Amino acid sequence: MILLSHGHLDHAAGVVYLVSQRSLRKQSPPDIYAPPEIIEPLDKIMKLWGEIEGYESPYQLHSIDYEMTYPLKGNFFFKAIRSFHRVPSNGYTIVEKTQKLKPEYLNLSGREIAKRKFNGEDLFDDLLQPVITFSGDTTIEFVTQNHIVQQSRILFLECTYICDKRPIQRAREWGHIHLDEIVENAESFRQVEHLFLIHFSQRYGRREIEETLKQKLPDWLYQKTTPFLTVNDQETNKKKVK
Repeated sequence: MILLSHGHLDHAAGVVYLVSQRSLRKQSPPDIYAPPEIIEPLDKIMKLWGEIEGYESPYQLHSIDYEMTYPLKGNFFFKAIRSFHRVPSNGYTIVEKTQKLKPEYLNLSGREIAKRKFNGEDLFDDLLQPVITFSGDTTIEFVTQNHIVQQSRILFLECTYICDKRPIQRAREWGHIHLDEIVENAESFRQVEHLFLIHFSQRYGRREIEETLKQKLPDWLYQKTTPFLTVNDQETNKKKVK
């Protein structure tokens, strides 16, 4: 399964190769979910590349329905959330479905609950706990306007700009987030257990990113924030997720 946030090359260009490699390895055709607006052009690209390669690898394209919750394995599902970028885009949240006894049945004994459940009585409310959210490219409104994002245990959030040379206005013009906006909206991250910041501009090095985060973020937020860096940078990154 492939969940595409949008069609920009740094996020979607590898899809054709991935589909081709799965076919080469005799693996099942992947299900590709993407914003409705890019389904047709993406399908054209896939077919054109099939012509170039002389073989069209099988795949299944699915247009996202933002009202739906899609099943994964076990009690896990995913749903797409519209994001705010220069092109049609969305993020994704993986949720875990659990059940909670309805308030009117809280005083029942375990035996009585089991009996009523056996008789087909509806005793439980379904609860959806946001587990992981991936933002894709977006402005800060992806967080501030979506409670499901704020309630996620783990949040992968883009943070393209962190310095004063690239101000908030510049970030917003290009559909991105500036670190200062995360600081300004810090209360929106209270319920997040761990925040991974991603998509840093290549103008920043590992040390500058780490020092700037420590300097600008409130301490309580900094303690649960990890910059998601390149492989080489991660090897030297001293912050570990507990």
